[in-house]
Amino acid sequence: MTAKLQQQQLENWISSQAWNIFGTLKFQPIRMISGQEAHKVVRRFWNQLDRVLYGKAAERGCRVQRWCFAHEGSYSDNYHVHFVAQSTIETDLFCCLCNTLWTKQDRATASIEKNWITPVLHRDHVVRYLTKEVWKLGATSFDPALSCSHAQQFQVDPDLQAAQAARISRAVTANELTAASIALEKHKAGTELRLALRERKQSGKATCQ
Repeated sequence: MTAKLQQQQLENWISSQAWNIFGTLKFQPIRMISGQEAHKVVRRFWNQLDRVLYGKAAERGCRVQRWCFAHEGSYSDNYHVHFVAQSTIETDLFCCLCNTLWTKQDRATASIEKNWITPVLHRDHVVRYLTKEVWKLGATSFDPALSCSHAQQFQVDPDLQAAQAARISRAVTANELTAASIALEKHKAGTELRLALRERKQSGKATCQ
């Protein structure tokens, strides 16, 4: 199977799933980290996020539904993970929680300014971006070990919601939430700017043809 066909199949499949968050988990460039070590850090992050959101229910299979893709960058020296996820809480809060937990996860993880986690603004662009390194890594760009497609549904009631809010408050301080919120607004604006510049570039190419 050609890389082009693999990419198309992955795009069709991921497009059929339900998700409302797009994120990029980065590592500090000054700390070279192997793909194997990075994978362990990302796995710990998802496990922690599941515990914060769902408490003991995470042990029974209540987890954030997510689909993770590994990228290495143009020179294969910039391992990072792109993901889409389905948030079961308010999306901006989910983004801020993710960014803060990731930043604190390990000495090698990037700062809240460098990671990029936002509500999905343009679904079709996200799908193409997720699969853009399939030409190099093949279908293994998608990481099923980090992904979770069939999570148990979290039964919500006032008591469980209160317990969830308490866990989030313990995991993210007010100052951390403020910093993450500022970064989130910058990332939202940056996403729109990137897309506008890309569309302008494509429009210019079409005009010159």
